[in-house]
Amino acid sequence: MTKSSVGWEPVRYCVDTDTMTIEVRPWPGGAGESGEGEDAGLDLVIHYYPGDGKPWLWEIEHASQHPEHIAAALMEMRNRQSERHR
Repeated sequence: MTKSSVGWEPVRYCVDTDTMTIEVRPWPGGAGESGEGEDAGLDLVIHYYPGDGKPWLWEIEHASQHPEHIAAALMEMRNRQSERHR
C-alpha cells in the first residue's frame, strides 16, 4: 500500500480498466508480504491477509456496472472502523 501526504487512501479507481479497489482496512502486513485473493462474485475478488485470514481489499472489475459491490465494500470499511472506535 502506498500512502499519500494526506494519509491512507482506501479507494482507488482506474478509468482505463474500470477497476476499483477498496481497502476495507489498512494493509496489516509488512513490506514484501502479499495477500491472497478469492473470487467472491461476478467481477469481485476479495483479498485476505494470510496472517489473520481477514479481508483487506476488495477488487471490483467493471466497477461502473457493480454499484452493489462498491456499496458492500464501503459498508465493510465503515463497520470495521466503527468496531475499532468502540
